[in-house]
Amino acid sequence: MLNIILRNVLIVTTMLTLSAFASAQTTYTTIGNITFGSDGSTAQTIGGTTFINKSDGTVAIAQKIGNTTLINSSGITSTINKIGNTGFVNSSSGTAGTINKLGDITFINSNTGSTTTVQKIGNSLFTNSN
Repeated sequence: MLNIILRNVLIVTTMLTLSAFASAQTTYTTIGNITFGSDGSTAQTIGGTTFINKSDGTVAIAQKIGNTTLINSSGITSTINKIGNTGFVNSSSGTAGTINKLGDITFINSNTGSTTTVQKIGNSLFTNSN
């Protein structure tokens, strides 16, 4: 559950912050009930709410209700609605995107032109963005 919510927060964060020409790679490893990012971020679920301390010092909060994930990060509210095998992302900033999982790789495409891939190997999540 934490990995799913963390992946959704990564998707929204990536879409909101990366331009079409940006490039980034971050690895996330879970130890116990805390996920640590190689960028200095951490995430922990308490009850049904996930708290993410991002590397820039801000906090994101995520809750999953049914097939919808609600995310509040730096004053921007985003939703991810899953219909079939596709997740549709919409944020209050006007950013939108889609999420599709093929095999063990998740592809995130933003209306800004950026693409992010997420792959879980063992207890680590690997992300690449362009």
